Amino acid sequence: MHEGMRRQDVQVAKGCLHDYAALLRWQAAWQPQKVFLVADEEKLTYDALWRRVTAMAVEASFLGVRGDILVLADDFIGQLVSFLALQAIGARPILLHHGMASEEVRAVQRENGLQGIWRCAGASHLFEPSGLAERAHGEADVLGVLSSGSTGTPKVMYRTYASWAGFFPVQDDIFRVCADTVMFLHGSLSFTGNMNSLLSVLYEGGTVVTSGLMRCRHWEDLMRCHGVNCLYLVPTKLHLLGRAMHEPYAGVSTIFTGSQLLTPDMLRQLQAVFPVARILLYYGASELNYITYAVCDDPERDSANLGRPFPGIGVSIGADGLIYVTTPYHVSGIEIPFSVKDTGSLNERGELIFGGRREAWINKGGVKISTVHLELALKALPGIADAVVLPVCDARRGDTAAAFLVPEDGAERSLIRHMVRHAIKPVEVPDVIVLLPHLPLNDRGKIDRTALHRILGTLQKAARAGCDSDAKCEEKT
Repeated sequence: MHEGMRRQDVQVAKGCLHDYAALLRWQAAWQPQKVFLVADEEKLTYDALWRRVTAMAVEASFLGVRGDILVLADDFIGQLVSFLALQAIGARPILLHHGMASEEVRAVQRENGLQGIWRCAGASHLFEPSGLAERAHGEADVLGVLSSGSTGTPKVMYRTYASWAGFFPVQDDIFRVCADTVMFLHGSLSFTGNMNSLLSVLYEGGTVVTSGLMRCRHWEDLMRCHGVNCLYLVPTKLHLLGRAMHEPYAGVSTIFTGSQLLTPDMLRQLQAVFPVARILLYYGASELNYITYAVCDDPERDSANLGRPFPGIGVSIGADGLIYVTTPYHVSGIEIPFSVKDTGSLNERGELIFGGRREAWINKGGVKISTVHLELALKALPGIADAVVLPVCDARRGDTAAAFLVPEDGAERSLIRHMVRHAIKPVEVPDVIVLLPHLPLNDRGKIDRTALHRILGTLQKAARAGCDSDAKCEEKT
C-alpha cells in the first residue's frame, strides 16, 4: 500500500493521524504480518492486534462507552487493546495503576468527573457507567494519564495525539528507535514511560517484547530468543537484570532509562553485561515529556547530571530554585514554562544537575539536605546494593531522615551502620536506618514510597512499644 513512499512523506502521513488506533490501522495496512508484540509466549502481528482492537471497539460501542473512561485490565495485552479500542470509538482511555483499592478507583472517577470504568479480564469485558455528564475538552485530547497522587486522589491529565507523536521523530532519533528496533520493556502501561516507549515503537513500525513475570532470567531468555536490541527499563530493573544475566549480551545497542538516577556501580555493571550498548539517562515528567538527556559512557560521571535539553526544549532555573520547562509537548491545560516542583541547577555546559523534588529536601536544624545526594552517597558505600532516603516530619525534633538500605550479599549489618555513621557528614546521618532484602516496587517499576512509609510506621510503633529485636525493628542511629 505504501511502496515507494519516501521517509519524509511517511513521517508527514503519521503526523497527520488523529489517535493511536489510527496509527495502528496505518501500520497494519503497511506491514500486516510483521510481529509488533511478544508478551511471554504470545505473539501479535500488526494485523492480529488491529483485529483484536476492532473487535473490542465494536463491543465497547455496543455497550455505550463514551467520554473519559478509566481502564482496569489484568495484563499488558488487555491494557494495550483496551487503550487502542476506546480511542477507535472516540473515547479517551485512562489506564489505572494495578493494585488500587476499589474506593481509590471510585474516588478517581468521582473527583475527575469521568464517565465510567472499562474492566478487561481476559476475554471478559465489563463497562460500568458513572452517570456523570461528559465534559467538554478544549483540545483534541485522545487519552488521559494519572498524576502521582502522592498528596491525595490522583488527578487525570489529558494529552493530544501530537503532544507525544509530534516528538517521536526527535526522541526516536536520539534513542535510535526505528523500524528495526526490537525493544524490551517491563511493567504496567499506566506508567507513561512504558506507554510512550511502546507508542514510539508503534510509530516507527518496530517490535516490542515484554513479560508479565518479574523474573530477570526469563527476561534474558526472551531477549536472546527474539533478538532484542533496545532496552527501556527504570534503573532499579536494569540493576536487577544486570545481576541476573548469565553472560554478557552484545545484541543490545541502546539502553535508555529515567525516573531514577544511575550510580557508578550500576553503569559499570551495565557496561559489563551489555558491552556495546549506548546508555542514555533522560529527565522527563508525565505533565511534560522528555526534557534532557545524557549519554552515560563514563562510570565516574556526576550521577546527578541529567544532561542537556532535547532539541526544541527550553530549560531554566527560577529564583525559587525550581526547574522550569518550555515545550510544546505537554498535557493539555497547563501554562508554559511549567515546573513539576523539581529543584536543580545548570552547569557551565548547560547541563541539568538534578536536586530532587522540593518536598524531598530535609531541613535539619537549619541545614538543608538533598535526599537525592544523600542516596547517592549511601549507594557509593561498600556493602550497600541500594538505598532510598525519605524525609520524616517530627513535630518535636523537626525534619529527620529515614534510610532504607539493601545490603550486598554477605555484608554485616553492624558494619553497615558503623560505616554510615562515619562516612558522611554528621548532620546527614539518617536518624533511622532500616535494612531490607530488597526495595519494594510498584507496578510501574518505581520505588514504592508508600510501602516504605508503611514499613517505617510499623517499626516506629514497635519501637514505642519497647521492641528491641533486630528482626522487628531497626535501631536508631
